[in-house]
Amino acid sequence: MATLNSTLTLSSSDLTSDNLAFSTATTFSGSHTTGLSRANLTSVSKANRITCLDGDNAIADMTVHEGQFIDITDNHGLKKRYVIVDGTESSVATGAIIAGGTDLGSNTATNLGLLQTIGGVAVDLPNTTTQAAALNILKTAIEHANGHNGSITVASATVATGVQEIVLTNAVAGESGAFLIDADNSTITVILDNTKDAEATNSQQNHQLISDKNAYADPAVLYVRNTSAYHSSNNIVYLYYDNHGAEDVLEIRGGQFTYMPIITTNNIWAYTSTADTVVEFMVVGTDA
Repeated sequence: MATLNSTLTLSSSDLTSDNLAFSTATTFSGSHTTGLSRANLTSVSKANRITCLDGDNAIADMTVHEGQFIDITDNHGLKKRYVIVDGTESSVATGAIIAGGTDLGSNTATNLGLLQTIGGVAVDLPNTTTQAAALNILKTAIEHANGHNGSITVASATVATGVQEIVLTNAVAGESGAFLIDADNSTITVILDNTKDAEATNSQQNHQLISDKNAYADPAVLYVRNTSAYHSSNNIVYLYYDNHGAEDVLEIRGGQFTYMPIITTNNIWAYTSTADTVVEFMVVGTDA
């Protein structure tokens, strides 16, 4: 059994001139707790981007990249897989849905044993496509009717030397762009900084899950503390629910902490104003 006790007391130093006295206490008990955890927050926004290492660098041979993919999930939970097709050897257009018999370039998805690409959305990249142009063709696939058309809008990358990016936002007024760009499980090696690591993207994947909606039934209580020293604008911890709006619901400056009742129909995620902010957190509740 996990129990939280909280007390709020207001008093006055001079009751003759300021008659103020108030005290209340409450107890909350739950069958379980996540235990006290700490996490280093590195993501500094909810902006969604996918980057390449060198925008004007041409990709010489696309054959070795055919069948590579990245998964993107919008804020409604709709996941799409975007799959590279060797446009030099295949006539499959960007945005087409890949079937078992679809020519990925050197052969069909079935004959190449790339069954994980079936149902994906084609990203047609011919030889000598620059990395930034590859990002822009991925943009076309995302905005295609078979992709995330209507829920994700993508700003173009610049074909220039150095790291370039496409930025993903929500096309629907009043809704968030808290998307999941699954860089960790992506097999694409021609973009994403050629490394597949979190440095290559900035999405919900880079945020810290503070409260798992599947863990507890209502009601539940979250404890969260910003372990940094106080500063008016640096090292601020932001919390948000991953609903359609995903608006920030709390900001905690260094040295501050809070207990708050939470809604267990949505996950709570955290990011920061300044990289390398350490947040401390725990949930107390009754197992779902």
